[in-house]
Amino acid sequence: MSTTTPRRLDRRPTRSVPVGLLGLVVLALGVLAVWLLGAFLIDGAWPTWAQSRLQTIGDLRLDSTPVLVTAGVLAVLGLILLLAALLPGHASRSRVLEDEIPGQTAVSHRDLARRVTLRVERVDGVHSARADVSGRRLDVLVRTVVDDSESVLRAARTAVEESVDELRPATAFRTRVRIRRMN
Repeated sequence: MSTTTPRRLDRRPTRSVPVGLLGLVVLALGVLAVWLLGAFLIDGAWPTWAQSRLQTIGDLRLDSTPVLVTAGVLAVLGLILLLAALLPGHASRSRVLEDEIPGQTAVSHRDLARRVTLRVERVDGVHSARADVSGRRLDVLVRTVVDDSESVLRAARTAVEESVDELRPATAFRTRVRIRRMN
């Protein structure tokens, strides 16, 4: 039997998009630098389109304003990327059905929103509904054509609370139910 701890089902996603974009930028700069160096080694001179730019860069001193501004911008960008790498993303799933039985059950936020939407749409007087889960917040927008929207709102709130309570989430959701009357 393995002694490793299983991965949590409600894990937070990695920062693969920022890392992928940074990798593409660094790769493009590296390919450009290798191409310029290869052209210099083969021809014995820099390519004509790059000569003036390279001469301008070569004439700069380390204490000049453009070099210091560039270094500052790169340092801030590096700190932002480091912070983005250290802080995980928002969880896309929530643990549910918490009880004394070992194991985990998780539901995706999209499926939770779909479940709540379908439950609210079965309430009398509801024309349509839309639910969004972000973090620990569940926002539900109910559309109705009924003149007495307060009774529809109370019934929709009850349906949302029952739908969430049936799942027994590990962390409680803050629910917000709004109603919009359609003409």
